[in-house]
Amino acid sequence: MSDIPDPTTANILQVQQNCKNIQNFNNQLYTYTISKTANCFLLLALIDNEDPGLGIGLDLLSGAITGLLSEEFGITGHIAAEFICSRIESYYEKTPPSLLIQLTSYLTRVQQTSLQLNGDLDNYHSNPKTYWYDQVSGTVNGPWGSKYYSGCLGQLAEIDFPNEIDPLYNQMMQKAIYCFDQYLWWSLITHNLYRVGQNEGFGLPVIVPASDFKEGDVSANNYCNTQMTSHPPYLYIWYYQQSQDKKGHDTSTYTIYNYYLGWPVKNTKINPISNDAANYLFIDTIPNLIINPYGLFNRYDVFYNFGLEQSGY
Repeated sequence: MSDIPDPTTANILQVQQNCKNIQNFNNQLYTYTISKTANCFLLLALIDNEDPGLGIGLDLLSGAITGLLSEEFGITGHIAAEFICSRIESYYEKTPPSLLIQLTSYLTRVQQTSLQLNGDLDNYHSNPKTYWYDQVSGTVNGPWGSKYYSGCLGQLAEIDFPNEIDPLYNQMMQKAIYCFDQYLWWSLITHNLYRVGQNEGFGLPVIVPASDFKEGDVSANNYCNTQMTSHPPYLYIWYYQQSQDKKGHDTSTYTIYNYYLGWPVKNTKINPISNDAANYLFIDTIPNLIINPYGLFNRYDVFYNFGLEQSGY
């Protein structure tokens, strides 16, 4: 942690103003999380009627705030994100009574966490010197692993957190909303969905002689891209196996696997997520071929780096 500015009169006023601006940001961010949460549950055909628990609520709100770490926001975004994330995640070790109660949904869990943050910001604003040097810390868990954050109130004297009329405020808000969406979908995917394939009658690997793919890898890429464009919830992926027989003839093959994102096969019926959900979720088909620049994740990452349980064998 960097040197903390002294609580001079000017620095106290600066911190108080930043607390109010951050509180306004938090309030507006919550209003956007309502529609994002409703959209996610609707597209995944899930019902938001269970409390996801303290940790998930903390990670969702903190996950949104990690968007402020983008280079475009410089030191202002970095210090603000470090402080806000560490404040929120510190609730895990020292949980306020407001977050110990049983809640009813993802939406109410995020709401209660947001309200608790607002309450702390009110306390900081009313008497900054009392909390000036108090260090808070915690770990945010998300799609890219876990990251530790640490900060204290006095560090906010080093920045000017934007207000609503500053263009930077809107840029930060857009990034935070996008990151919330990522963390929300990651949470629901990892808690509800599977990578499904390779069961009898479905998802068996397709083995194609290399000679059938006249342009080799290009043809394999084109084939997989066409399949994923037609079947958005799926991942098609190929592997090249070079070989030759005893007479030296080329017997190389392309093996193509396919999986879908969804629920296990039941009574021979496949259960992928909807095309609309997949089109909203995925940025690409084959790696580096962008089909939706506003999507949330690369397809390969969801299928292979989210730790999904595989079903269908």
